[in-house]
Amino acid sequence: GAAPPAPNLRWAGQGRCFVPAPLPPPLPPSLPFGPSWEPGVPLPRQLPAGPAAATGDGANPPQTGWHRSATADEKSRILSYNPATSPPQTPGPAHTGRETAGPSCALNIAGLTLSDTGNYTVLIMNPGVLTIPPTVTPNQTQVLENGTFTLTCNSSPSVNTMLWLRDGASLVPSERLVLSPDNWTLTVLGVTRGDAGAYQCEVGNPVSTNRSEPSNVTVAYGPDSAQIDPPGPIALTLGSLLKLTCVADSVPAPSYRWLLNDTDTKETGSSLTFNLTTWAQQGTYECWTHNPVTGRTAWASVVVWVTGTGESPGWTLSAGAVAGIVIGSLAGAALVGVTVYFLCE
Repeated sequence: GAAPPAPNLRWAGQGRCFVPAPLPPPLPPSLPFGPSWEPGVPLPRQLPAGPAAATGDGANPPQTGWHRSATADEKSRILSYNPATSPPQTPGPAHTGRETAGPSCALNIAGLTLSDTGNYTVLIMNPGVLTIPPTVTPNQTQVLENGTFTLTCNSSPSVNTMLWLRDGASLVPSERLVLSPDNWTLTVLGVTRGDAGAYQCEVGNPVSTNRSEPSNVTVAYGPDSAQIDPPGPIALTLGSLLKLTCVADSVPAPSYRWLLNDTDTKETGSSLTFNLTTWAQQGTYECWTHNPVTGRTAWASVVVWVTGTGESPGWTLSAGAVAGIVIGSLAGAALVGVTVYFLCE
């Protein structure tokens, strides 16, 4: 019969045994840039040495799963081995009671039989792999322009590099972008409109990297000014369509209020559209915008003139009024003729 395996050897199909291959040495941290990198893009921030820099090496042996087949399906699992649990070995569906696991990914099979012939598969799960992504808190922030906000990255302790990003681009620390000594907290001072965006933190160790979901930052500002389109003065005939649009740059979007000759029209949209049907609809139109978050207000005005069916100075006469003027003119002419007659006499 076959001799029992030597210590730290494991038997595989066809009676061959293999010395467990040591884990490869840790790779250096991957850099967060590609071939298009240019000077000025920051490297990952190295965290201080200490417990937070554990990388899953000898201090944290890997977890293993042994399978009696060429694939790693659950039905063929002999056992799982996790040195961090008690007991470290968990039998699987293919366990016969003769198999035990040991350190360095070893599988020991006692009392070998012909049924043990075949393919064996081992899964190595390195505890240094970052399987749980970090999170950024708060996950949504609204800040006033020129204000300050702070974001915190939360992650497992097995990381030793940290990088902050906005809209996918890495951030360079500056007088306004301040990192805490341990790099877990980002504070932005003197907030500008360009600071709005999706913030993420990326953590890594020599085995892997992982990135958080975005934390969205909105910068509230404006309105600094308002304008009405089209600009005035505007001259339209009765029955024409009047459309005025109020434009104001503001976050969040402002509220609107329209006035005509200092009287509230009760219209609250950014546009004012209607047909001119009366002379009372001419005058000065004002648009007032207000941002409830910043407390800022801006307004603009435009003059609208209403004319008749053609060019006229802004008034017209009814048919009755025109007939009255004609009769009055004829009567005046008759009186002038009588006066001239008496003077001739």
